[in-house]
Amino acid sequence: MINIEEQARLKELEDAFNLFNQTSMQLTTSYDALQAQTAHLQKQLAESDQEKNQVADKLSRLLNLLPAGVIGLDKKNQIVEMNPSAQEILGADAVGRDWDVVIMNVFLSTNDAGELIRHDGSVYQLSETPADNDLNRTLLIQDVTSARHLQEHVNRHQRLQSMGEMAASLAHQIRTPLSSALLYVSQMNSKHLDEDKRERFVGKALNSLNHLEALVKDMLQYAKGGKGSEKEIVIDTLMASLEQGVEAQIHQSQSTIRFNAFIPGLVITGDKDALLTALQNLVGNAIDVVGRTAEIEVTVNKISDDKVDLVISDKGPGIESEHLEKIFEPFYTSRAKGTGLGLAVVRAIAEAHNGEIWVKSIVGYGTQFGLRLPLTSRKEIA
Repeated sequence: MINIEEQARLKELEDAFNLFNQTSMQLTTSYDALQAQTAHLQKQLAESDQEKNQVADKLSRLLNLLPAGVIGLDKKNQIVEMNPSAQEILGADAVGRDWDVVIMNVFLSTNDAGELIRHDGSVYQLSETPADNDLNRTLLIQDVTSARHLQEHVNRHQRLQSMGEMAASLAHQIRTPLSSALLYVSQMNSKHLDEDKRERFVGKALNSLNHLEALVKDMLQYAKGGKGSEKEIVIDTLMASLEQGVEAQIHQSQSTIRFNAFIPGLVITGDKDALLTALQNLVGNAIDVVGRTAEIEVTVNKISDDKVDLVISDKGPGIESEHLEKIFEPFYTSRAKGTGLGLAVVRAIAEAHNGEIWVKSIVGYGTQFGLRLPLTSRKEIA
């Protein structure tokens, strides 16, 4: 008979065998599940690779068909890849060469907009994507010659249209003072005209002719574009010339003008006569608006190391806000004797000197006009 100890040992073996069978079944189930998951992942990976290949193929065909040139540069600034359009622009032998050397060989110069100009006059625009972690760069170069020609054609059309409008306005502006002058001159032929009336008619005719002269002068300055020379101008000298140039106007209108103290030796570059014309126009404008006994101040403010403001201030009636945006337009004037070109000339001169004209006005308190111009350097007064 089997004793108790053997029965216990058989029981333990039976339990161990059952546990082994259960573990084997669990491992088999887990292995089957793992195989199924692996197969699913392999299928997903294959689909992903297929999609990537399709995207890569589309990108490759797109780069080949793209009319713009795509250029890849490495961290040594050498061309490592180009699409067909880039090869057509730069030459297939550009791969492996230094980018700066290729630019010097293929292009003649650059224009003010930073565009590249070839020897045949064609224009190319260059743009760049930010560098990645490996300091690689991707450049895009495209032919914009047709676009530039179209823009030039549009600009020319706009200039011709503006010139037509300006000519029509000019004819209208000239007709009124010319008709007045002709009328007064014709009246002076009368035998029954006494000396007092004759002198009055002469004065009115002269006023009309002076108005015509001012109109033609402003028109010529506006057409000139505001700049005729490139010379260094010491602002001290410019202010002295302005004071002398407006002396007659100030005296005749019984006005006063004060030149505030400013930093001596400031220098700008440009056309002194044109800038003097602009400042005189601003002073004359203040006198015309205020009338007699105008109080005018001239201030020079250095606003930064490279900018200066030439400011003409008056204590006149000010300008309504709805007129501020129009006062620099050619032939816009609210005065019967105004040419409508004075402030347009000032703006043209300021822009020709790489500057700008600004205005601040409070109705009932006065107006400030400022010419903001770039400083050239600082000179010591001898």
